[in-house]
Amino acid sequence: MKEPNRSHCVGKGKPVSVATTPERCAKRIVKRNACALESMHRPPVLPAMKYCSNCGAPVEHRVPPGDTLPRHVCPACGSIHYQNPKVVVGALAEWDGRILLCRRAIEPRQGFWTLPAGFMENRETTAEAAARETLEEACARIQVGALYTLFDIPHISQVHLVYRAQLLDLDFRPGEESLDVALFDEADIPWREIAFRSIERTLRLYFEDRRRGHWPLHTGSILPSTNPPLD
Repeated sequence: MKEPNRSHCVGKGKPVSVATTPERCAKRIVKRNACALESMHRPPVLPAMKYCSNCGAPVEHRVPPGDTLPRHVCPACGSIHYQNPKVVVGALAEWDGRILLCRRAIEPRQGFWTLPAGFMENRETTAEAAARETLEEACARIQVGALYTLFDIPHISQVHLVYRAQLLDLDFRPGEESLDVALFDEADIPWREIAFRSIERTLRLYFEDRRRGHWPLHTGSILPSTNPPLD
């Protein structure tokens, strides 16, 4: 998605001294970069867990033997409860040069637009997850194509994958998690109302690649921003 491109030297309508602007900018850039690096190396924060889901005994939060990270460990039955990143899978579905977008009916980012996407379920492939999420959120049937973007989002422990796809017909409508569903030309994309940075970045890459006629797989990482809801 589009990264923030704000002036970091303008404060609440007050004039800024030209002589001090470069120094202020430099200090804030260094601070922002330091925060980003810190977040990359900070140990993961585990969601609170009090009792073992296997035996019901209280769990301990410690580093198990042979491991390097803290886990929820049950001293009674020995179970180690691992918590790993979530995989979010979506589809960039096309019809006659237009892209299918859904307006979210739920938080986070209720009322904002996104590609149909959601958490992968057990016992399904990523391509199956893309098709299922499109059916659930847009009641649309698609033919899933090649994997198009893969973004690591370590500060929220997620991986976002988006496949290119083709709509099989125009029989679509909002699912339970969508307020509206529509096809958009590039000129009509509501860029200021896109819900997540991974989706905005995917859309911008798509239109750039379409102009070039070249469709590579795009990978990368999305770091924390000054606008956390867009992560």
